[in-house]
Amino acid sequence: MDTLRSIDVSDYSGVTFRDQVGPAPLLQWIELDSLAIDDSYQRTISLHGRKQVRAIAEHFRWTHFATVIVAPVEGGRFAIIDGQHRCHAARLRGIKSVPCMVVQADATEQARAFSAVNMQQTAVRPPAMHKARLAAGDATAIRLNAICEAAGVRIVDNTPASRMRRGDTVAVMALYNMERIYDPEGVVAGLKAIIDAGDGNIGMLKVEPISAYCDVFSRRRDLRAHADVIDALDDFDLSAAFARMLTTARDPGTHRWRILATELESWLDQRLSKVAA
Repeated sequence: MDTLRSIDVSDYSGVTFRDQVGPAPLLQWIELDSLAIDDSYQRTISLHGRKQVRAIAEHFRWTHFATVIVAPVEGGRFAIIDGQHRCHAARLRGIKSVPCMVVQADATEQARAFSAVNMQQTAVRPPAMHKARLAAGDATAIRLNAICEAAGVRIVDNTPASRMRRGDTVAVMALYNMERIYDPEGVVAGLKAIIDAGDGNIGMLKVEPISAYCDVFSRRRDLRAHADVIDALDDFDLSAAFARMLTTARDPGTHRWRILATELESWLDQRLSKVAA
């Protein structure tokens, strides 16, 4: 499979190893009745956490279940270092035991491990999440991918601003919002209006321009159908309008992108009316 790659650390240099790796952990299935939560360092499950537990339980699949990290404590039990939400969800599903990685750690080291595990977790960035959703056959991701292809948009990740090309964006969540709110034709027209005008507005496929353009071209079918709309946009300085938007006062609760949408719509109405005349 050409999508598989090996673990390669040849380009990591100057790494200093500050800690010993410690005893190797054991992997085993442990009954939930034998697991415990140490409140001296563990967090209580908040209202948001309870929603997470319910969501995990409702969509429980072993392929989505990460190994629980535990440490043996007195009484033959194991303290959960990482995974209490997953364990609560497993209990809700009536599951009796879960896969655990057992580490040797006293209470102090357990607290250190809890802190380290939660601080070192690498958050999955939206572009990577979109890629995974697409590979999994998610219907929304497939629809969004079709919109992007039609508009000439490329979702990128870990790309420096200096290497961005025409149509590149990292504003994935904005695109998902547009797909949810507007019709596909309006979203495609809005995105193309950014990309096809002038020099392509490289680097300007950000949340606010995406929201403003898709709103205008979804509401104004007359604009998206106008033969001269891209020519009119060639003279619209999106970067300057974006800068003005950032400094313009707005009413509480008003989205900032609406300032940009108002300026864009006024510009097009004025320019296209002159063309018609």
